[in-house]
Formats: sequence, C-alpha cells, structure tokens
Amino acid sequence: MIFVAVGTQFPFDRLIRCVDEWAQEHGAAVHAQIAGGEYVPQHANWDRFMTTDAFNDQLNAAELIISHAGMGNIITALEQNKPIIVMNRQHKLGEHRNDHQADGLAWMSKLPGVYTATQCSEMQALLSRKHELVASGQHDLSRRSQLVDFIDQAIRA
Repeated sequence: MIFVAVGTQFPFDRLIRCVDEWAQEHGAAVHAQIAGGEYVPQHANWDRFMTTDAFNDQLNAAELIISHAGMGNIITALEQNKPIIVMNRQHKLGEHRNDHQADGLAWMSKLPGVYTATQCSEMQALLSRKHELVASGQHDLSRRSQLVDFIDQAIRA
C-alpha cells in the first residue's frame, strides 16, 4: 500500500490527482490524507484529516510514502525505514505562499531513501519503479544524528 500525506495547512490537489490517476492505471492500493483539497480521489481511499493514531497506522502499513516537502513527514519516513517520494508545492501554481519547498527539494534528494519530483510525470515515473525505491536504513542513533546534522546544515546553507 502507498500512503500519501499532504499535511494540514494547505491542500495539494496536483499531487493527489497525480497519484490517484496512477493508482487507476496500475490498480494500486493507495490511502491519501488530502486536507481541504477540492479534488476528491476516485481510485484511492482517503481522509481529509487523520488522528495521530490513524496516521501512524497508515504509515506503518505502507510500503511507500508520498508527501509534500514537509520535514516532519520526511523525518518520520526515514525513522520508520520507509522510502519516500517528495513533491514540492509551487508558488506559481498557487499551492503555497512562497517557493521554500522548491528551494529545499535539491538537498532533500541527497538524503538516503528520499526521492523527489517537481511534476506529475516525474512522480509517475518514480511510482512505475516503486519496487526499486529503497529506504534509508537509518536505524541506529549515530546514523540518525548524522542525518539530523545533514538536514540542519542544508537548511542553513
């Protein structure tokens, strides 16, 4: 199962529609947290918002996570040893107040287990080879500390 999470502050219809269309073509099991989006998935199970327990249940059941470029979801996927595909919201498309998510996408792609897409075609290409996407393997505390240091340095750059 694929779990898609867009956070709670803004909808991300472009991402939800993209994954929903892919799910239709491939008969894939998808559960999406869609926030206040206008697009309602036709081929994926969905919730607008989820309790922490429900979110964690979906995350634990998933073989792959898809997310907006939110650090909380990325860190959670890495901690749970799940591969994650990240797509950024784009200011020019009215998806966010600025392009800070686009600015961070380049360094996010350097994180082990994190794959990035800026548009639907890139997302669907990654989904088409989802069996090749591997998790970070960041289990021990020393590697987690290295990851946190890397993220901290990248944010400050």
